[in-house]
Amino acid sequence: MEAPSARSKLFFWLIMGCLSTYFAEVWSGSQIYTFYNLMSYILVIPLYTLHILFLWGLIWRFGHPWLYALFPAGCLFGLYEAYITKVLWNPTWETDMPRLFGIALTETMVLVLFWHCFMSFIIPLFLAETIFTSSNEIYSLLPEWAMRLLHRIQNKRLYYIFPVLGGIFQSTGATSIIDTALSGIMTTLFVVVLLVLWRRYVGTHFQMRDLLPDQQQFKAIGVLLLVYYIITGAILRPEEIPSLGAQATIWVMYVFFGRLLYLALKRSRVIEAGVVWFHIEPSPLRLMILGGLLSLGSVIGFVSGLNLILALSVWFIGILFGLYMLVQTIRNLA
Repeated sequence: MEAPSARSKLFFWLIMGCLSTYFAEVWSGSQIYTFYNLMSYILVIPLYTLHILFLWGLIWRFGHPWLYALFPAGCLFGLYEAYITKVLWNPTWETDMPRLFGIALTETMVLVLFWHCFMSFIIPLFLAETIFTSSNEIYSLLPEWAMRLLHRIQNKRLYYIFPVLGGIFQSTGATSIIDTALSGIMTTLFVVVLLVLWRRYVGTHFQMRDLLPDQQQFKAIGVLLLVYYIITGAILRPEEIPSLGAQATIWVMYVFFGRLLYLALKRSRVIEAGVVWFHIEPSPLRLMILGGLLSLGSVIGFVSGLNLILALSVWFIGILFGLYMLVQTIRNLA
């Protein structure tokens, strides 16, 4: 098979970065018009693109996308909320949540173990592979419980529920009902245009590994990510960088999740993937329906006030699921 062109690879990298940004920023209500904001292309989209490309390259280059390798990599992704945004030390919102060893404990568990791990990393990676490529590595290496869950969601059309719930959550960041009505549709339209262009000019015949950065590109992405950390760490809320004691807590977390990732990648190389198939070929119309449901949920959340209740519920469930995944990861590496 013909290798993908450099242009095709760059386009795929952009798609991955936009998927990561879409689920992380739009669904959270943090940047509800992120694809229509110039500053997003300067600060936000590069942040997610560089992170997902670097960790994707790391996992595929040195191991296999086993769920228990993706999880610690996603946690490392979430730790950007320390030195870049400083949120793990000092959230930008009012909070009475407990602190431990200098970090905001609840926010750290939500953002590291759940939100960025899954919404910014694992879910975008899974969708990028199952929608835009012909490979099936992530799904084939899932544990049985995760496979059953995905089949239940697909067979019973439960995926229509998630955009509504996501919209309700998203409305916490909306300032008007017009924002709530338009954001889901407009941001989803952007993703749909990327899908249509990909299918028309590239196609879905390449495998995920075909589109990986090569060795030189991977190194360049790593350097750009490091430069991004240095620049944004210096210009974004530099006064919120805490004492060395609180910083040491983050260093320990980097070492801990880095060690888990190293062990998981080593273990993943000897795990045999099952002969299974799971592919998604959504039409543009179906995706726009999902975008409409995201807007509908946002309107409901904004008008009803259910958004804060749902947000707290997501935080609680997300922490429990993140802790469950952490325990399962450690158990599978023992």
